[in-house]
Amino acid sequence: MTNAIHKVAEYIRSNREGARGRNHSGIELLNRHVDYGVDYEELVIAAVQAAQSVFLKSRRTHGKPFKLTATSSAIGLAVVSRIGLTNSTYTELFCVGDLFVEAFIILGYMELEREYEGYRAPYVIYLTDTWEKLGDIPPAYEGSTLTGTSFRKFPRITGLRNPITKRPYIKRMTSERDFNQCLDEPFVKALDKLQRVPWRLNTTLVKAMRDNVSKFVDMKDSSDKGKSKRIEMKFVLNKANAIGDQTFYQAVECDYRGRVYYTESFLNFQGSDIAKGLFEFDEGKRLGPRGYYWLCIHTACSYNKSYTLDELETMPWLSKDYKTHLEEEGLDTISVDKMTLDDRAQWTLKNINMILDSAKNLEFKMDAEKPVTLLACALDLKGYLDTGEDYKSHLPIPVDGSNNGWQHLAAMSKDKQAGELVSLVPQEIQKDFYVQVAKRLIKRMPDWFAERNMPMKCIRKGIAKRGSMTRAYSAGQRKIAENMYHDCKVEGYHKKYKVTKEDCELLARNLILAINDTCVGPLKTMKFLQKVTNFIIESGETCLQWTTPSGFPVLYEVWKQKNMTFRSTIRTVGRIGHSVKIPVTTKEGNRIPCRRSFASGCSPNFVHSMDAAHMAKVIEAFPGTFRAIHDSFSTHACDIDKLVEHTKWQFAMLYNVNNFFDRIQSMLIENFKGYSVQQPELGTLKVEEVVSSDYFFS
Repeated sequence: MTNAIHKVAEYIRSNREGARGRNHSGIELLNRHVDYGVDYEELVIAAVQAAQSVFLKSRRTHGKPFKLTATSSAIGLAVVSRIGLTNSTYTELFCVGDLFVEAFIILGYMELEREYEGYRAPYVIYLTDTWEKLGDIPPAYEGSTLTGTSFRKFPRITGLRNPITKRPYIKRMTSERDFNQCLDEPFVKALDKLQRVPWRLNTTLVKAMRDNVSKFVDMKDSSDKGKSKRIEMKFVLNKANAIGDQTFYQAVECDYRGRVYYTESFLNFQGSDIAKGLFEFDEGKRLGPRGYYWLCIHTACSYNKSYTLDELETMPWLSKDYKTHLEEEGLDTISVDKMTLDDRAQWTLKNINMILDSAKNLEFKMDAEKPVTLLACALDLKGYLDTGEDYKSHLPIPVDGSNNGWQHLAAMSKDKQAGELVSLVPQEIQKDFYVQVAKRLIKRMPDWFAERNMPMKCIRKGIAKRGSMTRAYSAGQRKIAENMYHDCKVEGYHKKYKVTKEDCELLARNLILAINDTCVGPLKTMKFLQKVTNFIIESGETCLQWTTPSGFPVLYEVWKQKNMTFRSTIRTVGRIGHSVKIPVTTKEGNRIPCRRSFASGCSPNFVHSMDAAHMAKVIEAFPGTFRAIHDSFSTHACDIDKLVEHTKWQFAMLYNVNNFFDRIQSMLIENFKGYSVQQPELGTLKVEEVVSSDYFFS
């Protein structure tokens, strides 16, 4: 074996067995806990996957250079976890991580530079042209990349840790006794159901993707993003090759709020289209007429073509007057996923020849929003039309919440205006929440927008969308401005419309005010939660605990932090200082709560806990096969009607109470005397109307 993985493994092995092994902290840890016969290739694969996960997250969030500290920490954690250690110190993690980074640098897979001038500047990683060679996993080791996948059904949940993956089902929980008290709760039943659903991969799609890799990644892109994306593709295909045509299961776990995540990296149902689009239910179900209807809708949304006002006039089959609707909204285009459900289905029927041709030729439509999922839909449509109504479909069909964070906040406050904008009430054509926010933003800054002549579709996409979405989870002005400028750069608006960082800071400030005007009730709810939190902290509590309607025990803690530097060594560079934040403690060793962060973080965490509870209750009530990505629920096409019905009713049952603020009080401050925070005034929204809304989850 002479591939890249082997070269790195040999470097680690030779350093450990040589003289250097006596004076390097990372090697000392390996010496204490690892047998000399360890399979170093597996440790290297774990290190590469961990590094790639950091790079992927960085690419998706802010597009900045890859931080050495984050990379070393992730690598160190992955390696020590692989060798079975659970209580390693920060120093040990960084020393182990830096040892592997050093190997990557010495062997030419990475380069290390200061992010900016100055000896205190942090180090960042740049990938060389050979980095992607580390994605060429030898066939004998492809199975070792599947850390969260099992080829036998996971046993029923009977304890805190998954007996196969050895990971806890709740990340921050350490008490087996506390978890055992929850075994009969809906959230445990939901976890159990999710990881016991059998999957298979669409091997036809896997082969087509392997034959057309250059369509998904730019082979000539020499940027770090390009290199990182190519190795991501390799990992997806490596894992797919290891699975083959076998039935498999994937482990899940909860964060401290109850939100569910798959533990398998890269190739999981919460991944990108190149991963998620390959998944099928192992069990097939007869499609039938209603299944065919929902499959057509899913196909249209996977392509999600946009049409101008002029193009709409050439589509007489449309059931609604979208032109008038768009003119009222200030838009000049509409995407298919903003049309009615019937028109989405009709779109597929009107374009059926193009879709069937792509299935026949195994052609990915790269102008589609989700090309892999689209081809999966096309193959299913062809199978149905060739076979008839007895055709069995294995394809997961999703229904997604419309601005789910705002949906929960609007329901809590019974804000009718906000509820209408996020589809909690019936409407003929789905309203666009981001456009309404954008309109109010334009009114606040008319001169700025007039000067740039920016069309509404660009304002919606680059300026209003992400900030409006994240504000529901208490994103502040600074974060909104950063994300806004990043989105403008991605879309090219910083050049075309001369949008600067300073502009984004001003826009973010006014965007928050525009959201305040749009979501009066939800914002009052957020402030109420902050006041409740302040009361609890002032009462001397150091954490916030509540039990969600699904029985999940939330433990919300925010501690004061201080910067701490941990040092290690990397050859060619010398001593490395990793600056990280760690909790501040008293002389007695007790952590100190951070009141300011506590209050600002309570609202988003409470909302996330409620959307997780809603999902768990839906899973408990729904009798069919179920998969989920937070606020996106999937099942067989023939069962979508039932899933939508259960999703609506469980939401209505969650919030159809006289006063949800009373419930908040009972959840958060049941045992506190002297509580005096005034509740916001409730609106006039009838939450039960959600059962008649076509676009609540669609």
